[in-house]
Amino acid sequence: MLLQIVLLTVAVLPETPQQPANSVDTVAAAALDKLPGHTGFLFTELTPEGPQALYGIRQDERFAIGSSFKLFILGTLADEVNADRRGLVNVMRLRADLKGPPHSEMALWPVDSPVTLQTLALKMISISDNTATDHLLYLLGRDRIERQMDEMGNRHSEWNRPLLSTRHMTMLRDKATGLLGNEYKQLDETARRKFLADHFGGTPNYEDIDFDASAYDLAEWYATPLDMSYALSWLKNHTQVGQPAHALRAVLAVDPKLPHDETTWPYVGFKGGSEDQLLAGNWLLKNKNGRWYTFHVFYNNPQGKADQQETLKAFGTIFGAIEKAID
Repeated sequence: MLLQIVLLTVAVLPETPQQPANSVDTVAAAALDKLPGHTGFLFTELTPEGPQALYGIRQDERFAIGSSFKLFILGTLADEVNADRRGLVNVMRLRADLKGPPHSEMALWPVDSPVTLQTLALKMISISDNTATDHLLYLLGRDRIERQMDEMGNRHSEWNRPLLSTRHMTMLRDKATGLLGNEYKQLDETARRKFLADHFGGTPNYEDIDFDASAYDLAEWYATPLDMSYALSWLKNHTQVGQPAHALRAVLAVDPKLPHDETTWPYVGFKGGSEDQLLAGNWLLKNKNGRWYTFHVFYNNPQGKADQQETLKAFGTIFGAIEKAID
């Protein structure tokens, strides 16, 4: 199914024997080893000096991250709001040429509908709506978001320049038009920007697209787990109570995709990404001990479609071991 963003839901697992804290990486390795392909995870504590890795496997390696990149758009909006350059109550009208690929709820909304930036952010994060995403990307500006990636601590922002819209990513991986991503990948950054401008004007037509789920090496968004930890740390620090962008912290928590005890975890925010052959989960968490953490699990499977049940089971196993270790 074409670019259906199926967000992650970690399974509730039966009780397992108590694990010593130093066994978390061992438990994680065993869980991830059951999955074919490229896997990694990271759990950090957020400190004044930045994220401090407590547990992790391949946290510095590159992964295709799917819709996780939308956290950088959210960060750009937060920065603009905090600087009083935009307000969350500001309105943008929906445009036909900015409709995102299926499945996008907002693509069905009438063209020219007035939508607040708060609503666009809410839809982009909570249901990963691609129309909301491409509208915000257009409004804030590709160059602006690319700079914001650096501000948010991404050490590999060059992997995402130029930053693709959801429309661009989808069309570059369209087998019906010969996988333009093959040509795109060979170009330098300047030529890529021209390529996008020359090939994807006008109103998009997604009806005849034959999306290649295996071609995430041609056109996608990329980061390491540690890059995404810094992104969540930045968002936590710039959506504090009293800051104009504070409401965006609640946007992350609308659908946390992580069964949890609210007394143990009074705040859980989430943004993930999913395509047929990749899954990514990024969580911002506050524990009852008052400390903040981030949790990341990435899975890229070049051999075939990801087994969601096995993947979600692995995610749950890892988080269960972490909960016991920090209790």
